[in-house]
Amino acid sequence: MSSGAGFKNTLTATIAAVRAHGIKRVFWQYLTLDQAKFGKHVGTDQFGNEYYHNPEDLFGRDRWVLYHKWNYDGSQVPAEWNQWLTHTTDDLPDALPKAFYQAEHVENVTGTRAAFKTYSTTKPKIDAWEPTVKDRS
Repeated sequence: MSSGAGFKNTLTATIAAVRAHGIKRVFWQYLTLDQAKFGKHVGTDQFGNEYYHNPEDLFGRDRWVLYHKWNYDGSQVPAEWNQWLTHTTDDLPDALPKAFYQAEHVENVTGTRAAFKTYSTTKPKIDAWEPTVKDRS
């Protein structure tokens, strides 16, 4: 396959995505997905992430998420939507009842200001050495 055929496929996919979603949404897809995709909107989670499905696309690439936040992370996808994205189940999470023991989803906050920081409440066993400077006169 020549590079011209790849460009043609990218161009036709971009045109189809602009027709389906509009130029603003396609621009957002290029910023977050690095490609233009089009498909059926199947749902939105409680964080504002939008989930899409295109059965005509390759298996494994036929389901995707458009994150609500700019600095997106895979931990922002709740477990029930992750099951749908990875083809573990074909049922949409909106149709499935939530189990009574499931906690609300919280994204991973490592590396942010909200991250947990440990601290010690005990006195250190070793005192740090503090050098003294003698007067040189």
